[in-house]
Amino acid sequence: MSESNNLPQAISHKKLSNLLNKAQKDIYSFVENDQKNIDKEELLKALSNFEVCSNNIINQISECNDKKLLNDHPSKSIMALGAMEAHLNMALQALKAFRNSQEE
Repeated sequence: MSESNNLPQAISHKKLSNLLNKAQKDIYSFVENDQKNIDKEELLKALSNFEVCSNNIINQISECNDKKLLNDHPSKSIMALGAMEAHLNMALQALKAFRNSQEE
């Protein structure tokens, strides 16, 4: 209780800023920020890998369609492959929008 008696009733903004600048940084905040940065880097790397793989799959599906390699498959499986291609394209568009929002 005696410690609270030593506290000033008011402090100027200049003095407060000076104290904050001189204050020792919390070690745990750096560790937490480092972990967040590592997690973010891992996510961005995984998204980059997803983009490369998705583009490869889309290109291979397109090549198979051009060469008519899938004509002997049932129509349901060809439609399913087309739906997968459409979903990959939508996912790539979402990824592009995500990256654009990061740049803003």
